[in-house]
Amino acid sequence: MREIKKIQSHHLNEMVTIEQQAYTARQAETYDDIDQIVEKYQKEVDKENNIHYYGAFEHDKLVGSMKLYDFKMNVFGHFFPLGGLGSVAVDLLHKKEKVAKDIVTYFLNHYDEQDYSLTALYPFRPDFYYKMGFGYGTKKDQYKVVPDAFPDFGNKQDLTYLTEEDSQAVVNCYNEYASKHHGFFYADDPHFDAYLKSFKTKVIGVKKNGKITGFSVFTFNRESENNVLSNNIHIHQLIYNEPNALQQISTFFHSQKDQVNRIMISTQDLDFHYLLDDARNDSNNLIPPVFHETNKSGIGIMYRIINVKRFFQQLGKHHFNRVSTTVTFNVRDSFYKKNEGPVTVSFNNGKPFVTQGAKAQITIDIDISDLSSLVLGIVDFKKLYMYGRAKVSDEQYVDDVNLLFHTTESPICTTGF
Repeated sequence: MREIKKIQSHHLNEMVTIEQQAYTARQAETYDDIDQIVEKYQKEVDKENNIHYYGAFEHDKLVGSMKLYDFKMNVFGHFFPLGGLGSVAVDLLHKKEKVAKDIVTYFLNHYDEQDYSLTALYPFRPDFYYKMGFGYGTKKDQYKVVPDAFPDFGNKQDLTYLTEEDSQAVVNCYNEYASKHHGFFYADDPHFDAYLKSFKTKVIGVKKNGKITGFSVFTFNRESENNVLSNNIHIHQLIYNEPNALQQISTFFHSQKDQVNRIMISTQDLDFHYLLDDARNDSNNLIPPVFHETNKSGIGIMYRIINVKRFFQQLGKHHFNRVSTTVTFNVRDSFYKKNEGPVTVSFNNGKPFVTQGAKAQITIDIDISDLSSLVLGIVDFKKLYMYGRAKVSDEQYVDDVNLLFHTTESPICTTGF
């Protein structure tokens, strides 16, 4: 009999061992390394925070584990509770025994019972979780540009190194940014302390009258083992609440051109190349006929609505582009059956009201994975319709539905979990 329950201290060693065997890219080399990770996890278990450790047990033996995260995500300007799933791991001896299926099902139930409507995860395989009803999030682009691709605005007078003493000011800066940008997670703890305590990791910020208006986290990485004088910069965070802050940080990176070969930054800002004076990467590749390669791109974070009715009810303050219509969503959710079936929503000048039983003007057949991406503004309805991912009762309403869910900003997430 398999049971999923909270992990206690005496199971942490088993949990770490299972994780290390599942995620071999960061595998520990010695038992001392395992002990250090266990000690770190014990500190997490001991303190009250938003991370919870759960395991799948068979006769009190741990066969799989996961971490659950209680987040708050900016959804169209309002912070929503969101359940995050991370570190899903299965004992090598229990692969193909549906342990992961049981873990994910428990995760969905756990947050559904707490009246959450939205969840997210970073997939080890996107196709695996897509079949479980998770929709694709905004793509991430990885740029690798020359330093002077960052414009020189001729001013970095307010730029300074940030230290542990700036911890709360950094969080405040981040949360101000998060409150203005769809998809960002709220930080309610010393979110950046690990960066601020590290000498290797550099944190610079624009500080005016004691307030931080923008900051960047980066590290230097040697370009080649054979040349200690040639370095690259890897930007881990770039947050700014006014143009001047971004301009001063840009000027700083421009000024590193004498010592730095390339600057690497990964971003979900799909217009980021407009900041740069030269967006080309170091591949020197041409995409026919004459398109210069600028970046690598990948899919990562995935979102899932776990209760469609509750989701639209919680979005009551949002207006969907002032459109007025009534839509019945025939939702397919083969993995989480209690979320499957018709949901009728009336949009009055864009405001959603769940009106079960009301006569709908438009009927849409759609899988929960694609609906999750659609309503968060990650993909337009026209594309889902053309790709055969969604059906509409009458083709004449395709443009209306497209306008209903079209957004100017796809969700961006810089929080790893």
